[in-house]
Parts: sequence; C-alpha cells; structure tokens
Amino acid sequence: MSLDAAEIAAVVHELAPLAGARVDAARVHAERTITLELFSRSDAATILLSAEPDLTRLHAVSRRPPAPAAPYGFQAVLRRELEGAQLAAIEAAGADRVVTLRFLRAAGPIALVAELTGRHGNLFLVRDDGTLLASAGRNLSQRRELVPGKPYLPPAPRDGAEGQGGSAPARPPRFTPVAGAPFPLSAAIEAAYAERERERLLAEARRRLREPLRAALARSRRALEKLAEEAARVPAAEVDRRAADLIKQNFQAVRRGAREARVTEYTEEGPREVTLALDPALGPRENMERYYRRYRRIVESAARVAAREAEVRGRVAALAALLAEVDGAREGDLARLEREARKLSAGPRPQQAPRRRKDDEPAPPYRLFRSLAGLELLVGRGAADNDRLTLRFAKGNDLWLHARGQKGAHVVVRLPKKGAGPDQETLLDAAHLAAWFSDARGEPSVEVTYTRAKYVRKAKGSAPGAVTYSQDRTLHLRVEPPRIERLLAEEQQA
Repeated sequence: MSLDAAEIAAVVHELAPLAGARVDAARVHAERTITLELFSRSDAATILLSAEPDLTRLHAVSRRPPAPAAPYGFQAVLRRELEGAQLAAIEAAGADRVVTLRFLRAAGPIALVAELTGRHGNLFLVRDDGTLLASAGRNLSQRRELVPGKPYLPPAPRDGAEGQGGSAPARPPRFTPVAGAPFPLSAAIEAAYAERERERLLAEARRRLREPLRAALARSRRALEKLAEEAARVPAAEVDRRAADLIKQNFQAVRRGAREARVTEYTEEGPREVTLALDPALGPRENMERYYRRYRRIVESAARVAAREAEVRGRVAALAALLAEVDGAREGDLARLEREARKLSAGPRPQQAPRRRKDDEPAPPYRLFRSLAGLELLVGRGAADNDRLTLRFAKGNDLWLHARGQKGAHVVVRLPKKGAGPDQETLLDAAHLAAWFSDARGEPSVEVTYTRAKYVRKAKGSAPGAVTYSQDRTLHLRVEPPRIERLLAEEQQA
C-alpha cells in the first residue's frame, strides 16, 4: 500500500504550516525511510518520508520507527546537511508523486526531493545549483543518470493524475482524519501503516521460525530413510553367521590362499552345496572369525539403530507439530515457539547487528555430524582448517582420524571423558567420514588411520594440513554407502 498523488497532496497541505521550523534531528530507519524532527516556537512535529516499495508515503508521526541494527551511510550526510537548517517550504509536484522539502542554512539553500513513486522511489539531497549531492538508495532508474555531482533530473511528467482530475475515476477516501489530532490525516495514515507494519513483522517472524523448522524436518525425514536402510541390513547378517558356521563345520574344505570354498550345508530339504567367498590372505579360522565379527557388528548396531530411529521419529513428530503451530501463531506466541524450536536444535539464527569484518569471529573450521551413539564428529573444511581443527579445537584425548595415504579432511571425535574410547559404531561413522571427505571417495575399501589428538604434531614449515602422528592404528574399512548417506543427511550447523 502506497499513497497516491491526491493523498500526498492532501498531506503536504496539512504539513505546510511547519514551514519555518528548524530541523533538530535527521534519522535513517531503513534504506529509503527517514524521519525529520522539526521544532519551532509554535509547532513541533516529526515527519516521515518513505520511498520503500509498497510503503511509499509522507506524513507526521507520533512515534518514530525503531533504529536499524547498523546505521546507513545516508544518515551521516543527512545530518551534516540538514540538522540546524530551517524548513522553508514543502511542495508537491502534482500527479508525479514527487515532494520537495526546501531548506535554508548558512551554507546555502538545499532541497530534499522525495520521489514517492513506488518500486523506483528514492530520496535525494540536491544542491541549490541543481546538482545531486547524495541519494538514500542506489539509482533504480534506467532512463536517468542520477549520480552525485551531476545535475538532478526529475522523473518525466505523467499524463493525468491519480485521484485528482484526469481520466481516472476518483476513488473513495482510504483514510478518515482523526479528530483532535495535531495532524488529523497524518494520524489516520500512521495508524493504517502501523497495522500493516505489525502484519508484516508477524509474517516475517513466522517465516524466520518456519524456514529452519522446515529444513530440520526435511533432514530428520531423510535420516529416517537412511536408518531404515541400515535396519534392513540386519537380516543379511544371518548370511554372515551361516557362512561362519559352515566354515567351522568344514575346516578341512577351507584352504589358505583360496578365494572361495565349496562346502555342504544340511537343510530340512536335504544337503546342498554352498560356495563361500574367502579372503585368500587369511586361514580358515581367520575367515570364520571375520564372518562372525561382521555378524556381531551388524546385530549389535541393530539396537542402536532402533533407538536412534525412535528418537528421530519423536523429533519428526515434534517438528511437524511445532511447524503447524507456527503457521497460525500470534505475536505473543512467537517467543515461546522460538524457545521450543531451539530445544529441538531448529531455532533461527540469533538476530545480531552486523559487525565490521575486523571484529568478526572466524567461522568454525569444521562441519558437524553426529555418530549413531550421538557423539560429535568434526570434519575439517580444508587444509588450513584441518590445522585449526586438529591443533586448536581438538582436545588431547579426542580421537583423530585421516584416510591413510590420501589427501583429505581431518576428522575429530569428541569423546565424553578422559581415557574413554569410542564405541564401534562411532569409530565406523568417523572412519566413513574420513574416507568420504578424501581423495578415496568412491573406493569400495579405504585404510583409515586413527590415534588420539595429543599424538598429532605439525612439523615447522610444513604445508597446510600436513601433520605427523604416532601411536596410531589402521582400520581397513569396507565402505557402507547407507552409513555415509545417513551421516550426510544428519549434518548439523556448526
């Protein structure tokens, strides 16, 4: 909603008695919205000029808008040029929705031109010789060169008028002047825009809550899909157990160096021949133990998968319920809903005033994941970040991993207490991340080295990310794509 030419003309007529007042303060509240505090012996008022799209207007206000999080550059110019100046006149240029405020000052006359023209609106300071001094926002006009130091070019005159003559039919008044107010029409316009602003702020607050909730809900649903795929691996574990039992029963048929063995399995339907895949580097007992280990690992992880699945299902339900509540939330509910969203790690980023780059804290050097057991897994973002993660962020007893002989990320497992080791699932989750974020991505098997972070050192003058380590062990990892997909689906904000 923006004021049309007839409404602007009526407001200018209402504010005309302010001519002769002194500018006590000039403030910029948004890129193209300013207020001027005017004072004289007979009158005092604050007038607002806004060239924001769909909010273009001019009127007196009883309460000025809030200050922005960081000042706009136009404010310094506006204060330097206008504070202490005397308002000489307020003029409206007919149907063009252009208002000119003329000021007198010791340095010479100056004008503030407000082009209240909707999408291309802007505010300009124009010197007495007609050259442009500054503008509130960048020039959006493609037909005019509005550059400081060059002549100010007004918009091309429009044929006809909005609500004041011309061929367009006059519409009924949108604003009913408030009886008894110092500026009755301005009071009505301020009330209408205040309600519109409340609706806009409420919609923006809902959107600010809704977006991270939707993202968290999508991540949790993807995590459920990956957990279901991991749970589907449990029946396959029986195949490994059966293979181990068959090797145990047929030791004489298994030879070291063989890639397979043909053994007899006795079933309810009778005996049948079964071919078992073997590791030629292992003997019969080692091959049997290898199958048993895989069976036990998958079965033991099944309980953790089930517990994690129940946890994620509860999170999905809570997020969906909270999202539905946000869509119809009233202003008084928003603070409570934001607290609940933060409890679910789905709250919006805190709104903070932007700071200068030299004062900014560096971004975390890692991406954040969680293992099936809930432990934090930190993955370096690059070579220099690997150094920061390993040498500054990791604690001495945290677990450190890296794909052996490959360029790639350092991975750190945050361990809960001194001396504690990771559970098997956490070790495998971290190893999969080390493999995925390395040059070995896509390989079916990867060797991953791991040790405590306190045993990792950096040689003086070595390249970024290059380290030496001791007391390490090597994990021969058979890559499980469902595990990688589940971890990536549950990545969290660092």
